[in-house]
Amino acid sequence: MKNKLTLTGANKLFFAFTVVFLAYQFIAAFFLGEVLYDNIYTIIIINEVLVASFVLIYCFARKIDIRETFRIKKLGLAPALFITLLSVPLFLAATMLNNFVVYGLQFIADLPPQSLPVPKTPGELAVAVLITGVMPGVCEELMHRGFLLTAYERRGSYRAVVIVAILFGLFHFDIMNLLGPIFLGAVFGYYVIRTDSIFAGILAHFLNNAIVVVIQYLWGDPSSVESLSLSWQELLGIITIGVPALAVAAVLLFLFKQITEGKTRIVQPVSRPGKDVKTVLSHWPIAAVMVLYIIMAILNLVLMMLMKFFTLQ
Repeated sequence: MKNKLTLTGANKLFFAFTVVFLAYQFIAAFFLGEVLYDNIYTIIIINEVLVASFVLIYCFARKIDIRETFRIKKLGLAPALFITLLSVPLFLAATMLNNFVVYGLQFIADLPPQSLPVPKTPGELAVAVLITGVMPGVCEELMHRGFLLTAYERRGSYRAVVIVAILFGLFHFDIMNLLGPIFLGAVFGYYVIRTDSIFAGILAHFLNNAIVVVIQYLWGDPSSVESLSLSWQELLGIITIGVPALAVAAVLLFLFKQITEGKTRIVQPVSRPGKDVKTVLSHWPIAAVMVLYIIMAILNLVLMMLMKFFTLQ
């Protein structure tokens, strides 16, 4: 007989993974230093395998139903088509949200450019899409839109989507890449709830990451810039693209809702939103993860502020 996934168990596993992940990142940075950039793909592969291993080993050890927990069900052609059409406007909207943070932080800190190597040949592009698109699309979706979404769904399907989206944003441990993942995580969760298929989240996640890699391939290497900066004119330009993209996404999501009507049972919330927030935050594994995120964000911000201070000297 298969066991049911518990919310307490899911939260504890997420906390355990967070601790191991951060410890591993610190150790890798300490011993590898600058060499870390040259081996970034290896680090990503290890990270993603670690994510998937945690949830799969836990489920097998606890005899939890894999098919039910991870919603391993067929994704129809029509939903897949809409998810594909939505990928570009959602990417533009998420980029706009991240740039709001970048614009604000640049006045108090030197913001480092992205650390991913930029593909320069079609072969490198294929490898980059595989490692930064396919692997996170599968492994991170197993953790978030599979494992955690199922655990939280007893609080209501759509509330679970929001809660897991926030955890997904925290999972990246990057203050400059917080709002975008939360926004995208909410949409990915909505896809999975509406289709009752993890493959909806995997496809959406893959497409978003693949778009990033293709843009880097076509338009050059942002890592050649010493620090990120954004003028208000550039931010305004991003907004003039991001807002219409958000409007297009809203229309497509409405149509997506129509074509997925009746495909799954939506779990209704069992308590008021305020009580749900209090309950989630009061559970020590989640509270601990949030504290760790705040500490890491403060440390990174202080480091970037020091870099800006010494650059001005």
